[in-house]
Amino acid sequence: MVISSLNTAQFLAIDIGNTRSKWALFDASGTMLKHGACLNTALTTLILPKASRVLVSNVAGNIIKAQLETLLMDYSQINWLITPSAACDVINRYTLPSSLGSDRWAALIAAWHIKQTPCVVVNAGTAVTIDALTSNNHQAAFIGGLILPGLNLMQQSLGQATAQLPVAASWLAEGASTPRHKVVFPKDTADALYTGALQAITGAIASMSHALHGECKQLPAIIISGGNAQQIKDSLMGEMIEQALIVDNLVLHGLYWIDHFMQSEQP
Repeated sequence: MVISSLNTAQFLAIDIGNTRSKWALFDASGTMLKHGACLNTALTTLILPKASRVLVSNVAGNIIKAQLETLLMDYSQINWLITPSAACDVINRYTLPSSLGSDRWAALIAAWHIKQTPCVVVNAGTAVTIDALTSNNHQAAFIGGLILPGLNLMQQSLGQATAQLPVAASWLAEGASTPRHKVVFPKDTADALYTGALQAITGAIASMSHALHGECKQLPAIIISGGNAQQIKDSLMGEMIEQALIVDNLVLHGLYWIDHFMQSEQP
């Protein structure tokens, strides 16, 4: 492990997702000084900056957690985020609050402190989460959300489970970083897979936005983060286009806000 010699007053946020691990170093004002990412399979080679405090969101399981614990052996103050029933002016109304993914919770915290208004919060990675955030009297409440296969996973699943689609879905394995273009009336199977997956996601966002509009009596903001954020935003329609905002590294920003509130509550 290599730890660089940066100011120890700085805060390190780590977001371990299903496929990738991301980190960011923040100063006290919330400015992101440095950030990086790697595949979870390469986690043991990750080089992290030194910081006085570390907060980790991990949704990848205990094996990945053990690897990260080894990387963080020389850090003095490490916290692992467990989703609470309320924090940072946001109430968690999940039936079992602690079962809400810590990445979803951190994203909701960030969305609230960025917009201070009802929000549909979208994390678009291996899976897509679409969460609803209401607001009342300068406080927010998470009232529920959806989990869908991500844009690539949805297509790969069809390719693996059907007899005729694997060849059409093979472009994902050959070069998934090169996105296809949405086609209104797809005329080949690859375009049909891609457009179908994209419309399933944007349709779910539209449905959640409509429901939240009815709940809050105002158009919600739509905050999108993750690897497929731009493709999703570009495919939104109507009034949702004006309401949508891409925020890179939303979970990491949420971890900063959680740490910031934790520090402010200490005597």
